[in-house]
Amino acid sequence: MSMEYKNNFETVGRWWNDESTELVKISGVVYGLYGWNGEQYTESWKCSGEFNNIASKEIYSIRPLFEEVGEGEFEVIGYDITETKP
Repeated sequence: MSMEYKNNFETVGRWWNDESTELVKISGVVYGLYGWNGEQYTESWKCSGEFNNIASKEIYSIRPLFEEVGEGEFEVIGYDITETKP
């Protein structure tokens, strides 16, 4: 089952040992966005701990939702999250 979250997210930093992994707080939960395949992040995880440096065992597919804001210009307006490996 997937859950769609719109306009309830913010970038909160980068993963502590991989600066290419963006941390995004989505509806109050911080996720590490990892495994981009051109459509979605296929190997993402929930972050916990005081500094968001503990990764969950569960793996999530997180697909950005886009809105066209100009001709050929798109903006992320939310995310669709699916737990893929409990």
